[in-house]
Amino acid sequence: MSAALSIENLGKRFGVGRPAVDGVSFDVPAGEIVVLLGPSGCGKTTTLRCVAGLEHPTGGRISIGGRVVSEPERGLLVSPRERDIGMVFQSYAVWPHMTVRQNVAYPLKHRRKSRGGDINAKVNETLELVGLADYADRPVVSLSGGQMQRVALARSLVYRPQLLLLDEPLSNLDAKLRLRLRDELRRILKQTGMTGLYVTHDQAEAVVLGDRIGVMRDGHLLQMAPPGEIYNRPADAFVANFTGASNVLRGKVLARSGETATIDLGGVGRIEAWTPQPLSAGDQARIALRAENVRLGERAERNVFSARVLERRYQGTQTVYDLELGGQRLEALELGTAARHDPNAEIPLTLPPEMCWAYRDEGQSLD
Repeated sequence: MSAALSIENLGKRFGVGRPAVDGVSFDVPAGEIVVLLGPSGCGKTTTLRCVAGLEHPTGGRISIGGRVVSEPERGLLVSPRERDIGMVFQSYAVWPHMTVRQNVAYPLKHRRKSRGGDINAKVNETLELVGLADYADRPVVSLSGGQMQRVALARSLVYRPQLLLLDEPLSNLDAKLRLRLRDELRRILKQTGMTGLYVTHDQAEAVVLGDRIGVMRDGHLLQMAPPGEIYNRPADAFVANFTGASNVLRGKVLARSGETATIDLGGVGRIEAWTPQPLSAGDQARIALRAENVRLGERAERNVFSARVLERRYQGTQTVYDLELGGQRLEALELGTAARHDPNAEIPLTLPPEMCWAYRDEGQSLD
């Protein structure tokens, strides 16, 4: 039966220097899928490996199903074998000399305490679940990469662990297969009721798979929220940028009322933006905005400006425009099969206040 995961103030340090994981805390209720999202080196995989017992934390507490499996302060560290977890890696890690059936049956026969029931029945049920029932007696090396990853998934599910850990399991697949398996993976996990902790650097993958997404940077958990909140209400400029809000406008805060800030952009005028931060008059601010939220050729009541088209890139079903707005560069994406605006044209545009997100400008890079 699936179980809840609890991580409290987790720390992991490799030698001297900045911790790889620094005070991370979150819970994963039973049956929920949480995705840790962030760039390379942010601490997401180290967090997952600490949960698995493959890395030894230097601080904090990890509990699975209410049982503490790691607490360095008390000298408590349960071995990976005793944590009742399944794990799917980037590499398929299948046994090449075995058939599909033999690969999936292996943990039932050799690695896990039997929980009763017929092994063949469990293997057949799991192969059916992952869409490999017709391949059961084939040599595993005759399968495609996507099929081998399904074998690895089936092998991790067949004994019904309390918790499933997935470390970028789709990263070795080609783009088309990756999209298809991404959608099927969520269906499979939800159908089994499995509690899942999933690691990726791909924000589209995170949005599709996760019930909640935790964005990490430099060992810290910046925001943990449902995909819609991460996407539409990012907690800071890094979360906004990493999840696709690549446009950044800079200005000075004039006033703040509730969650709305009024910011001076210089010669082009003022802009109103949503902000989760306690900005005050005089603060320097960054305004993050997604390219698809720039409304070209539209005039509304607020945040209406005039911009010059620097360049356009026609892409068939959409056109991407590079714009100049008061000396600042802005990218806009317009859907449709026709490119409507020519280079050097002056065009009106609207930046919807609820889609403009203002954060304190601390001068640091968002990379």
